[in-house]
Amino acid sequence: MRALLAQIDLPSLGREGPEDLRRLLRAFYVLFGLGFLVAVLGHITQSRALQAAGIAMVLLGTAAFMVAVGSSG
Repeated sequence: MRALLAQIDLPSLGREGPEDLRRLLRAFYVLFGLGFLVAVLGHITQSRALQAAGIAMVLLGTAAFMVAVGSSG
C-alpha cells in the first residue's frame, strides 16, 4: 500500500511541499476512490457489508482531507 501511495503524483504540489501534507492527500485520494468503488460494488451485488465498508472508506478519506487542509493552514 505504501508503494502505491508513493507513486501518486499530486497536481498542485511541487516537490517543495511538506511531506506530511502530501502523505495525507495521497491517503485521501486512495481512500476516497476505493471507497466509492467498494460502495458501488456493494450496490451492484446487494451486499450491505460492502456498502458499509465503502461508505466508511469515503468518510475516512474525508477525515484525512480535513486533517490535511487543517494542518497546512
